[in-house]
Amino acid sequence: MRLSETNGIVYVFKPGDHGGGIKGDSINTKYCTHVTFLLQLAGLTDNGSAGAVLTVKSGAGAGTETTAEKFYYRTAGAAQGAAGADVYAAETGVKSLELLKATFENKLLIVEVPVAELTEGQPWITLSLSDAGTAANASCVAILSGMKYKANQPPSSI
Repeated sequence: MRLSETNGIVYVFKPGDHGGGIKGDSINTKYCTHVTFLLQLAGLTDNGSAGAVLTVKSGAGAGTETTAEKFYYRTAGAAQGAAGADVYAAETGVKSLELLKATFENKLLIVEVPVAELTEGQPWITLSLSDAGTAANASCVAILSGMKYKANQPPSSI
C-alpha cells in the first residue's frame, strides 16, 4: 500500500515568510483518528525573545477556532542536512509553542494531534502561526492517519 492510499495528505500552508501570521487550511477530522503536521522551518527571527507562536485550535466548522487544543511535538535533533537531522527529541505536550530561532531554525518540527483528545463537537482543527512581527519562514503538510473508510482514495478533509 502507498502512503497516499491509506492516509489523507493536506497541504496546510505554502512555503514563505509567515512572520505576519498565517492560518493553515482547516482539517475535518471526522475521517481519521490522528493528524500529524510536518512543519519545515527555515529562517526564523525572534529578536532574542519573542518568536511566532504555533497553536492548534478546534471548532465546529471550517475556519472556526473556538478551543486551543493540546498537541504533542518533537523537533529534529539537528538542522537539515546535518547528521542527526532525522533523529527527534522526546515528545512534549503543549497548547502553544513559541518558535525560537535557537531551537527550531532549519529543522523539521512534528506536531501530533490525537483526534480522540479534541473537544467534543469540534472536529475541525486549524494550525496557526501568530503575528510576531519577525521572520517565520515555514511550510506545512499534514498526514491524516487511522482513516475511517474502505477505499484506496481518501475523501476530502478540507
